[in-house]
Amino acid sequence: MAYKEDLRIVRTRKLLSNTLLSMMEDESIEKISVIDLCQKAMVNRATFYAHFEDKYHLLSYSLEELKDELYEQFTKDSKATCPNDTLRLLVSMAVEFFYEEKGHVSRILINNRNGKVISTVQDSIAQSLRYQFSKYKENYEIKIPIHILASFIAGGLINSALYCLDNPEKHTKEDLLAYANLVNIDHYFVKR
Repeated sequence: MAYKEDLRIVRTRKLLSNTLLSMMEDESIEKISVIDLCQKAMVNRATFYAHFEDKYHLLSYSLEELKDELYEQFTKDSKATCPNDTLRLLVSMAVEFFYEEKGHVSRILINNRNGKVISTVQDSIAQSLRYQFSKYKENYEIKIPIHILASFIAGGLINSALYCLDNPEKHTKEDLLAYANLVNIDHYFVKR
């Protein structure tokens, strides 16, 4: 018999998570108090502590939810027929995600440069790349371990996106997409 979590618990955790991420668009996690978070979410502090040890525990939960959402979005089956097409598609999706309408994720990243936030987004992108690139194992000899290649690309992408977000007068979203389209990984994948 599968365990099913109480719907009220799921809703409360989701409400707190969404409220925290919303608040992180305007200020860093360090400046957000549990009291302010509870007031904004209209949740009693005792309820908060029934679900989470502290705001960092909630942050971990929220980031895992975001990571799952990203992974699900980036691992949908695509019509890409080669590794380069796959890379371009995933980079395009990631850039769109950073610059989504209202800039939810970009504002969180701008205001929260702690390692946990950045590494969660980067890990999700790398995990998605590993999944997509592994589809080519049968037809291609891959000259570099997939996990290394995926980590390298994800790190470059996240740092490039942060640079563009920090310097919008120098580089736009379209610039970042154009630069990413110049990256060629064909030399890492040799057709069998």
